Parts: sequence; structure tokens; C-alpha cells
Amino acid sequence: MKRFVIGGVFLEVALLIIGLTWIGPSSGGHAEATNATTAVAYKADHANGNVVDVSLTATETVQEIAPGVKYHVWTFDGTAPGPVIRVHLGDTVHFTLTNASTIGMQHSIDFHAAMTPWDKNYQPVDPGQTKTFDWVAMYPGVFMYHCGTPPVLQHIANGMYGAIIVEPDNLPPAREYVLVASEFYPGPKPINGVYEGDYDAMLAARPTYVVFNGRADLFKDSPLVARPNELIRLWVLDAGPTLTTAFHTIGAMFDSVYPDGNPANVLHGVQTYNIPPGGAAMFELRIPDPGLYPFVTHSFAYTGLGSVGLLKIDPQAPAAPASYPAMGDPFDAGVTAFRSGATPTGSTGGSTSSTGSSSSTSSGGSSSTASCTPNGTALHIAAKNAAFDTDCLAAPAGKPFTIMFDNQDPGVPHNISIYTDSSATTALFKGELVSGPTMTTYKVPALKAGTYFFRCDVHPTTMTGTFVVS
Repeated sequence: MKRFVIGGVFLEVALLIIGLTWIGPSSGGHAEATNATTAVAYKADHANGNVVDVSLTATETVQEIAPGVKYHVWTFDGTAPGPVIRVHLGDTVHFTLTNASTIGMQHSIDFHAAMTPWDKNYQPVDPGQTKTFDWVAMYPGVFMYHCGTPPVLQHIANGMYGAIIVEPDNLPPAREYVLVASEFYPGPKPINGVYEGDYDAMLAARPTYVVFNGRADLFKDSPLVARPNELIRLWVLDAGPTLTTAFHTIGAMFDSVYPDGNPANVLHGVQTYNIPPGGAAMFELRIPDPGLYPFVTHSFAYTGLGSVGLLKIDPQAPAAPASYPAMGDPFDAGVTAFRSGATPTGSTGGSTSSTGSSSSTSSGGSSSTASCTPNGTALHIAAKNAAFDTDCLAAPAGKPFTIMFDNQDPGVPHNISIYTDSSATTALFKGELVSGPTMTTYKVPALKAGTYFFRCDVHPTTMTGTFVVS
């Protein structure tokens, strides 16, 4: 019995311990985890001496994000999300980032699982360059990694994110799946069959698709399986970039929910749990009866945009894997080893450039060659969502002229170059690359009468048009 004096009044407080251990300081300087369901330490006291090599390559490609919808994704290792990374508590991660951008973009990394100086290790890496640094996984759980190059909203919304799991050493065996919720914001129409991200829609948080693991209804078409009463562990990350995921399984309850996946944080008997963008949680449940159990975001304005999957409880389901790969395939929820160039189930696959030949013109313009005639020597053109706002420019023959170029794509380099024809082998003028949002004015020397070809040299198959000199 302890006695405290408050304002001259004796208050007797009984400290009752009912099935729990009191939370107090340990020799390592932190409070010990007290949950009866686990004895796993919630933090590593020091590095365990094990070094894990993790390498990611930043690049851009095309991915099918919904049936028949191809999107120009910015990625780590060619998929959005990037590979599922697994390390153990106390591991030292020897990390290497290679920037193999196909569009001249700077990229970087931000590990939410790491404690490391931002100004040293999270800075932009130029195309063709590599950065390496080490960090120690001090907390267990499931964490986000993403590109942190401004505007971060654009880099995440276009696909540069993934999940990293830091496993406690004695977590009980379970059938595990990794789910990454995110949003896609394609522009109003495709360019040569491929959509670009719409930055204005990103800023307004108006997604066209809200998905798990990079594709609308991916696990509705390919359910995640488990056996009746089997322990199921779902590592769920909300990559955002903006929306909260109200994670819920229809027809089931979560026995335990661990915010951020740390065993020291536990809730029991939960129906729905909100995961903020950039946050995560670990869910454990057992489902006794065979059948289908949908998992969704319970924010129903977004559920129908593609964030529905199925858990299929089947007595004949194959046994759970004995272990999970250090780099897992995001499209099967991290169960099998990651393969470079992996595609979502049902996808037709990606490519490193948009479809179409160099002679194709952008679908973003509204002009036509027939109506494209010179109207003075001051020309104007804008680029937005990797498309020009016109597919024809015109200038008078024999006179120098200017092109005022408005690049509205944040962080994306574009230019205007004029060639004799669509083979783009002979340049009449090559404009300097400029990264948006910015405006610049090109001064172009006089050209002879003729019909020529213009393009952005960074996006030579999608940002093109006809240049008329007469």
C-alpha cells in the first residue's frame, strides 16, 4: 500500500497487478513490453551484428493499374509498390540506391523504419548516380519506404513506395500477407495508350483508383487463401499519399491489432482500424468457417475505386510457407521472391517506355496541321501531365522567332526541339531542358519554309507535334 499527500489529504492508492506486469524502466533505458500475448522486445538495445544488403533501383515504366488502364509509374525496381523488404530487429541494413531514371528525374529514399540523418542519406540522387549508407533496424513492425524528392506528393502518387517489415525474432508462425494501400491519379486521357499522373488531381486528393498492391481489385480477382482457424497475419501499410485507410474485414473480427506492427502496441477485438497515410498496422485473426471474407477500406467513397480484396478460407488451401523472402513480390502480397519486371495478376505487363512510334503525335493537343498557320513571331506552348497543349506550332519563314514554353509538371524536365522530320536525326533547334514548374523563352533562328517535327527530347514518343514554317 502506498500513501500520497495531496493538499493535506491522505489518498491511499492500491497498486493492483491483475495478470499484467508493471511497466517500468529496464536496464536498457526503455520500458518493457507488457502484453500477455508476446514477450518480444519492442526495441533493439543495439545492433545484432547481422548485415543485410538491400539494393533498389529508381526507374520509370508502364504498369496496368486497372483492367485495360496503363499508367506511367515511377518505381523502385520496376513495380508500384516496390518489393516487400524483410529484415530482423537489430539488423544493420547496408542500403544502395541507384537512380536509373528514364526521364531525367532525381530520386531519393526515405525509410520510415530507419533513424538516420535526413541531410546526409535522404537527399536526391541524380540520374546515373548511386548512393549507399547503413542504418540499424531498431524497432519492429511494418514501415513505409518512399522517394522523398520534392514534390514528394507527385513521386509517391506515381508509384515510388513500398513496405519494409522488421521482424521480431520470436514472432509466432502465421500465414502472412503484406497489403499496401495507395491512390492513383491518371490524367483525363491517355497519351499513346498510357496515362500520366495528374498533379492537380493529386493536390485536390481526387483519385481515380484507390487500390491494394498496385492494381484495382487485385485480390478480388486473386483471393488470398488460408485454412479454417489458421492464424492469419496481415501487415497493412497505407502509402497514401493522402487518404486514410479504414481497414475492415467483412464477416470477421481482428483478434489483435498492433499499430505500426510493434508487438508492444496492442488492441483486441477490433472491427475497423484507421491507418493514416505513411502509417501501418499488423492485424491478426482466425476465421473458423470456410467461405469468402472481403477486406476493404471502410471509407466507402473510395471502396468502389478498387480497394476490395478477398480472403478465401478453404480447408484445402496449401500449407502456409515456412518462411517469407527477404525481397517479396508485392503482387502476391509478399509471399514469393521478387522478380524484376513482375506484373500484377491479369496485367499485360509493363515496358520501359510508352507505346507508340516516334512519329506519333501527342493526344494532348487540340490543333491540327491543316489549321496551323503562322500568327506572328511569338509562339506559346505548355506542357502538363507529360503532354503538350498543342500538336502543331507555326512560324513565318525567314524570320527569327521565340517560343514561350510553360512547363507545368513539377520536378519533370521537358524541352522543345525542332527536327527536319520524325526520325529526329537532324536537329534545326534544340531547346535547353527545364524542370517544372517554370517558364522559359527559346530564341530560334530563322527557318526556311517547310513542314518539320518538334518534340520533347525527354519524352520523344509521347510529346511530339508538327512544326509549320510558311
